[in-house]
Amino acid sequence: MKYFQLSTFNFQTRGANRGFTLIETLIAILILAMTIGALLSLTAGGFFSIRYAKNDIVASNLLQESLEYIRNTRDSAAQEQGVPSWDAWRSQFDACFDQDGCMINPYAVSAPARVSGCGSTCDNLYYFPGDGFYAYPPVGDNVFNTTGSEESVKTSFIRTITMEEGPSGTDIIVTATMQWMNGTNTKQTKQSIILSQWNLQ
Repeated sequence: MKYFQLSTFNFQTRGANRGFTLIETLIAILILAMTIGALLSLTAGGFFSIRYAKNDIVASNLLQESLEYIRNTRDSAAQEQGVPSWDAWRSQFDACFDQDGCMINPYAVSAPARVSGCGSTCDNLYYFPGDGFYAYPPVGDNVFNTTGSEESVKTSFIRTITMEEGPSGTDIIVTATMQWMNGTNTKQTKQSIILSQWNLQ
C-alpha cells in the first residue's frame, strides 16, 4: 500500500513539473505579436490624426488670411479719397477670375506682386521658420524678411484663389482652396466669402 501511494505521488510530481509544449509556445508568441501589432497600429493612427489636425488648422488659417487680405483691399479702397470705382478695384484681381485661379501673397514687398496668376497650377507655399510666416519665395521679397538671409522651407500647401460673379451681378464670390499632403494622402479644404460693392461706385 505504501509503494502504491509513493508511485502515485511521484507520478503527480512529474506531471506538475512538465514544461510548455511547442504548440502552446507558438500560440503564446502569436498572441503577444498580435497585441504588439495592435498597439503599434493605434500609435501610428494617433500620430497620423495629430499631423492631420495640425495641418488642417494651418490650412484653415492660411485660407482665412488670403480672404481677409482681399476683403481688406476693398475696405481700404472704399476709405480712400477719390474713391476708386468697383471695376478699378476688381482689376487688380483679374488673374483670379481665370479658371486656374491666382496666388495671393499678402506679405509681398510691392503691391502688384501680391496677386499673380497660377498658370496650370499654383505654387507651393514656403515656410519661413525665423518669422513664423508662410509666403512665396524668393527670400527677401517679403515685408517681414527683406534681407534675404533666412532660409525657407517648401511645404506641401498649395493655395488657390478663384473669383466669380455673384448672383446679383454687383458682388463677387471669392473661394480659397487649400490642398496638401498628409502622409501619402491628398487633403483639401476650402472657404468662401461674398464681397459686395459696399462704398465703391
